[in-house]
Amino acid sequence: MAVKIVIFDLFETLVSEFDAGHPSTTEVAQTLELPVADFQREYQNLRTARYTGQFHDYATVLRYIVKKFGGKSSESTIKTLAECRQSAFTAYLRCIDPEILDMLNEITISGIRIGLISNTDGSEVLGWANSPLSGFFEVTVFSHAVGMVKLDPHIYQHTCKNLGVVPSDRIFIGDGNRDELRGAAQVGMLPFCAAWFLCQHTALLGEDVMMHRAAGYPVLYHPLEVADRVQDFCAAVND
Repeated sequence: MAVKIVIFDLFETLVSEFDAGHPSTTEVAQTLELPVADFQREYQNLRTARYTGQFHDYATVLRYIVKKFGGKSSESTIKTLAECRQSAFTAYLRCIDPEILDMLNEITISGIRIGLISNTDGSEVLGWANSPLSGFFEVTVFSHAVGMVKLDPHIYQHTCKNLGVVPSDRIFIGDGNRDELRGAAQVGMLPFCAAWFLCQHTALLGEDVMMHRAAGYPVLYHPLEVADRVQDFCAAVND
């Protein structure tokens, strides 16, 4: 019997980073007295290194960038920025949209097991254990802890292995950032694009964000669609 497991993305799927309230890269650069464009470019260039655990924490990332550009920011400034970021994410992970919790509850009580894969540098999920989300997931895989990122096929395979299944005919639900849906499809999973947060943030992401993120895969526009669509698909596959 297939498709009794659904694997979710975290950011822009179950929570939105845009609503977390942490300092923006512009605010961080200005506080560090670094050119905003240079800071943002370097921060993006370090994405894979950050998300695969090559930096111990967010403060270490900031120290690296400050040193590279010859900045003079004090250690206390760097620590304060890191603490603000961590506090914002920790608080936000405690306040989950009730419709997301209802969706996860409906899926689990129907007998479907769920896992999670998230690209994270670790600072965003230090408060995960105290989030109402954490109790729903049988397996949680954070990229910084395993040294792999989506869309590397190994992170999907690793998650399925921990769940005791193969990827084929398993469902993956995510917002599609960084081509994660294609990554899921390439290992045999069935991708769905979670569009509810994308719809809320088109002013920031662009009106055509869903076209690019979904890339032709089925789109879910509301969390409460998920349980019905997943159960319908499970029934169809298992007939």
